[in-house]
Amino acid sequence: MQKTIQLSLLSVALLSQLHADNEYTLKNINVTASQGTTLNKKDVTDDVTVITKEAIEEAHVTTLDEALNKLGGISMTQNGGPGHTSSMFVRGMDTKRTLVLIDGVRYNNPTSSAGAEFSQIMLDNVDQIEIIKGAQSGVWGSDAGSAVINIITSKAKKGLHGIANIEYGSFDTKKSSLQASYATDKYDILIDGSLFHTDGFSAAAPKKSEANYGKRYDELGLEKDAYENKTLKTKFGYNLTDNDRIDANIQAINSFIHFDSGAGSSGDSSIPNTYLQDRFYTLAYKHKDTLNDFKIQYNLSTFSRENTFSSSSSINKGSVNEIKADDKIAYAKDSFIRVGASFQKFEDKKIVQNETKSYSVISVFTTNYNKVQLLSGLDTILTESLRYDNFDNFDNALTGKIGAKQFIIKDYYISLNAGTGYNVPSSYQLYNPTFGDTNLQPEKSFTSDITIGSDTVWITGFYNEITDFIDFVGVWPNSGYAQIDGKSKFQGVEIGYDDYFFDSFGVNAMYTYVKTKDANGKELARRPKNQIDARVTYYVDENFDLGLNAQYIGERYDGADKSGAQTGRYTVANFVTNVRTNKYLTFYAKINNITDKYYQTVDGYATAGRSLFVGLNIKY
Repeated sequence: MQKTIQLSLLSVALLSQLHADNEYTLKNINVTASQGTTLNKKDVTDDVTVITKEAIEEAHVTTLDEALNKLGGISMTQNGGPGHTSSMFVRGMDTKRTLVLIDGVRYNNPTSSAGAEFSQIMLDNVDQIEIIKGAQSGVWGSDAGSAVINIITSKAKKGLHGIANIEYGSFDTKKSSLQASYATDKYDILIDGSLFHTDGFSAAAPKKSEANYGKRYDELGLEKDAYENKTLKTKFGYNLTDNDRIDANIQAINSFIHFDSGAGSSGDSSIPNTYLQDRFYTLAYKHKDTLNDFKIQYNLSTFSRENTFSSSSSINKGSVNEIKADDKIAYAKDSFIRVGASFQKFEDKKIVQNETKSYSVISVFTTNYNKVQLLSGLDTILTESLRYDNFDNFDNALTGKIGAKQFIIKDYYISLNAGTGYNVPSSYQLYNPTFGDTNLQPEKSFTSDITIGSDTVWITGFYNEITDFIDFVGVWPNSGYAQIDGKSKFQGVEIGYDDYFFDSFGVNAMYTYVKTKDANGKELARRPKNQIDARVTYYVDENFDLGLNAQYIGERYDGADKSGAQTGRYTVANFVTNVRTNKYLTFYAKINNITDKYYQTVDGYATAGRSLFVGLNIKY
């Protein structure tokens, strides 16, 4: 959809590499998660946004949620500052329906209300972020009812290389990272570590209904909510032969989050803390020849969450075990079939209560891909995917997706996509003693889109629906997760523009209109109807650039059916500049929220005012 691939901050990514004398071009951008295999961006029918390593480095975004918000053109909400719970809305559908992968390993946490915790993923070792819109359950199974986000981390390059980054800024924020890698023709190894700490600001803030709304934490004497993140990543690869390879990856994320007891100034508290320990392991064998691209892979994701309150504590340990085998078989020029099977086990252990909940699923899947020229000299791309999931605790599911893309004049094309999704309720939604409902059943979704355009300008229309939508409803203490029988609908338009002028200016703009209604005809909460994202980069010369990005959020309400506080109708602008002294050293500075705009994305939770950060990056 959209342009085969919307390169978020394309101008920044492309130009930064050109100025750095690298050979980065659009033709070299590949997409991995669309069909479960690597394809060139122009050969993908799906609507895919790619955030490149160059874009991340130019914008100096720190976490995944910040990158998605600033570079991906996606609507985000957050309950406080860095590290606090964030939610993402892709075409109106929220976080719990988006599957997040890190190098193919599931990041969705079955013990968390948020599903995937975007604010915990640091980006210093990330090569590429792929956002694939539309139901992807036909390829990836449950949790992919609305989109897939695939994060590809850095790979070792031949020889010895190192990267170091240091940053300091507002709220006594300190960030540092160090990466070292070494590769030969036979083996490669990479080690990357990062440390992030901020004193932060009070997560709780006056609600819009309070007299002190508009005043910041320091004016009201509210305490700060600190956050710390330590991340370590190691990757090892060994080439058994020219066609055979073994990969082993380990990533560890340790986080401390001081949070408040609730929204509004009365929610300010010095007691609640969360300690997170997340681990991700991969062991894979790969074989590739002229006919086959075979892989068998074992993945393990483990999650540990300890919440400490004034009078109680809770410890949840979750895990996802997966073993998967698939083979991409080329049966004609630019045509292949991918077949595979997997076993997954999802587990949630409540340590204090001594309870364990789990379910498992056995899956088989296939994808067929063809690129032909039905029109003289113009490519036609057709894809079909089908997946069958056999669950032990839920109804079995048959899901699929189809896509077609026809180039009509040079780089201009029309693309169409349709897919079905299946999302089982998380253990948190089912078994949380306060908000859970053990009667919840899986959701079923259908998504579709049509795009006409090119890599420069495009327009997309989309229509999505979810049957038996699971939502958080009610007001405390009568609130919790419930199933809304019937079809909830999400529809809208995306219009994008991306270009480069006068060898100096990169311009990117995206307008999104979303209309949402549940099965009862009520608008869903916290989804802005209108959103505009714009970025301009001016390259003064090959060593000095200035960037400005801004986001406008239109009307948005904190509650369903236009209830609660109106939290939209604001614009936030940010500035960044890079100065390269030589090919090894770059100094940078950024100002977030230049105008010191006061706004809230969730009623009763604060956002940062004007913030200044400076840093340096060293590459060898």
